[in-house]
Amino acid sequence: MSGSANQLNEAQLAMRLRQGDKKAVEELFSAYFDRLYSLIFYEVSGDRSAAEDIAQETFLSALKSVKSYRKQSSPYTWLVGIAHHKIADYYRRRKRASRRGEEPLPSEIVDVEQIRDSKTAIVDIIESAETRAVVEQALSSLPLDYRQVLLLKYVEEMSVLEISQIMGRSPKSVEGLLSRARKALRANLSTQDKG
Repeated sequence: MSGSANQLNEAQLAMRLRQGDKKAVEELFSAYFDRLYSLIFYEVSGDRSAAEDIAQETFLSALKSVKSYRKQSSPYTWLVGIAHHKIADYYRRRKRASRRGEEPLPSEIVDVEQIRDSKTAIVDIIESAETRAVVEQALSSLPLDYRQVLLLKYVEEMSVLEISQIMGRSPKSVEGLLSRARKALRANLSTQDKG
């Protein structure tokens, strides 16, 4: 599908969503769930259960606030923005649970091949299972905002402007964050290489 046809379909979908079209909700879910799940999966360090919960919470929140959706961003960018807040909530809950002495749920170790979205750029780049594991470990040990900005930029292939809308930061701030995140990822990878 060409870029302009895709933009037209997204604009039509956005309009139908705001009008309360139930079929548009189904289209939104089927068009974006796998891609959104894949992004969330990486951001919660491979915890499948958490990724599923957050993806579902994201769609529920989107349905509740669909009337306030504006055409300023694509439906997917809008969903990623909602997911970004849900992921932050997830980490806040985990932090509170650890402060109270509760044991946080262990993350499942899942091979990248099990992720639903096989088009993920990081999977295309990484050739061996060993290398994938090293990159996943290095990525998961980054702070949440670093991990998010890297995934949005390189996996989701979003522009700095789209990322700035999702993360609620200025484009200049996102560029700085990207630079620091790349540097931290390189440092993590180099540390793992030496180990």
